[in-house]
Order: sequence, then C-alpha cells, then structure tokens
Amino acid sequence: MMLSRVAERVYWMARYLERTENTARLINVHTSMMMDLPKRMEINWFTLIHLFNADEIFHERYKRVTEENIMQFLIADRDNPVSLASSLFSVRENVRTSLDLLPDETWQQVNQAHIQLNNALDVIGKRHTRLNLLRSLQRACQCINGVIDSYMSRDHTFDFMQAGRQLERADMSSRILEMASLLLSEQRSETLRKYEGILWTNLLQALSARQMYQQHVQPRVRGREVLKFLVLDEGFPRSLRYSLVDIGKYLGNLPEPELTLAMQNRILAHLKKQDLNFSPDSPVHALMDHLQGELGKLHAEISRTWFHPDRDGQMQSQ
Repeated sequence: MMLSRVAERVYWMARYLERTENTARLINVHTSMMMDLPKRMEINWFTLIHLFNADEIFHERYKRVTEENIMQFLIADRDNPVSLASSLFSVRENVRTSLDLLPDETWQQVNQAHIQLNNALDVIGKRHTRLNLLRSLQRACQCINGVIDSYMSRDHTFDFMQAGRQLERADMSSRILEMASLLLSEQRSETLRKYEGILWTNLLQALSARQMYQQHVQPRVRGREVLKFLVLDEGFPRSLRYSLVDIGKYLGNLPEPELTLAMQNRILAHLKKQDLNFSPDSPVHALMDHLQGELGKLHAEISRTWFHPDRDGQMQSQ
C-alpha cells in the first residue's frame, strides 16, 4: 500500500484536474449562452457564481457584479479556491511532488497549461481571447488525462486518481444540474420559457453531452429527458449514475474499502430511486443539494480511511 500522503496528493491532483476542465467548459458555454440571450433573465452572469456556491466570498472581494469581475474571480483570482488559476496551480504542485509516480509527459503538459494560463490573465476581459484560452485549457486537461489513461499501470495510484476524478466530476455535474431547477420552475418568466430550448442545449454542452443525448435519447432536446439522461443514464460517462458507479469500482480495488463502499452504495441507491418526471423544480434543487452533501461525507470517509486514519477526514476547499 502506498504512503497516505502520496495517495492524498494523487487523489487531489486528479480532482483539481477534473475541476479545471469542467470549470473552463462551464465558463465557456455560459459565455456563449449569454451572448445569445436577452439581458433581463433569471439566468445571468452571477448564475456562475451561484453554481459554485461562492456568493459570499465573491461579495467579500468585489463590490460590483459585472462580467469583468466575475471572470476575474472565476479565472484569475488565486484567493478563490474554485478559480482556474487556483485549481491549475494545485494540479501543478501535486504533480511536482509526485513525479516518480506519474508518466514523464504529465509534468510537461501540466507546466505548459499553467504557463499558458498565467500569460493570458491580463487579457481575459476580452471575450474572444478568453474563449480561446478556455478551449485550450480544456484540451490540455484532456491531453493530461489521455497520458494518464494510456501510460499508467492499473495500480493503487491509478485507483486513487480515478476515484478522485469521478468524485469531482459528480460534484461538478450536480452543481451544473442545479440550473435545471430554474428551467423547471413554474414561476419562470415568459422570456425564459421562450428560450428554454437554447438553455437545455447549453446545459447538455456544459457536460459535453449534446451529441450522446441526441444519439441515445432523441434528436429533439426536451427538458425532462435531458435531466433523466444526465442523472440516470448508465452508459454516458458524465452522468451522475455513471460517476457514482465508477467511484465504487476504484474504491473497491483499495485495501479495506468497506466503509467507503457502503457509503457509495447508499448514495447510488438513493439516486437510482428518484422519480425525475415530477413537475415542481424544488425536488431537483433538493436532490442536487443532498448529493453534494453526501459526496462531501464520502470524501471525508475516504480521507479517514486512507489519508488521515488517526483523525477526522479533512475537507480541502471544494
């Protein structure tokens, strides 16, 4: 069994890498969507802050809610634990201290992405430049994950990384899916109703799911079908159900996984029994809130079991 501090580093490296890719994609898709929608809608620039549960820290640091301040906060602000700059810095540090465990190409790819982001921070106010930067960061994260998938032995290092990656993916996906509660609300405005198709399509794109949804469900984008696909589909690798199953797969390869597997199975069972044909929006919000809380508890149990067995699980900023 690998040392607990080493296991924790690679676990968090994978989490931060997944967070970086998903954050870049979400900002990119949201920016494109905002350019196509009327200004006065329930969904706006601040929706991004709300999805990350970062309302309080944003208001502590910025007086005005503007596109420029929100982009600065989510991309460049190192004091914001969910910013791209903060996440990618954490990826780099965890890779730097784990070089003997990772393919050689990993460090080169991560370092290049880190340098590219830092060099572009002064121009993120320009939408076109920002969109290109975010696409480039998404590709960089995909390349790094490709190196890991192609060149790493399937050992405990790989298991910790994949468990972390899937846990982060489930958490990020649940936050993005909270937008569905707005789209299902009976109190939504007529303007929002008018643009529902665009908004549901953007929700699919935020999870790179549009093409697979149209192949495996139907060509037409229908809200409740989108929600069921992103929550319960067994074959799509970014659905909540798929991520939870994968978490159990990799935790099961580790020594003494009983407590974490029991928790993972309980979360999965709760998700599978959900009826997503309901009319009100509140169950969607409640389900995602519940899932985020349970994923936090699962992380704490992973920490107690393998990283800090002599004290309570520690939660890094998420």
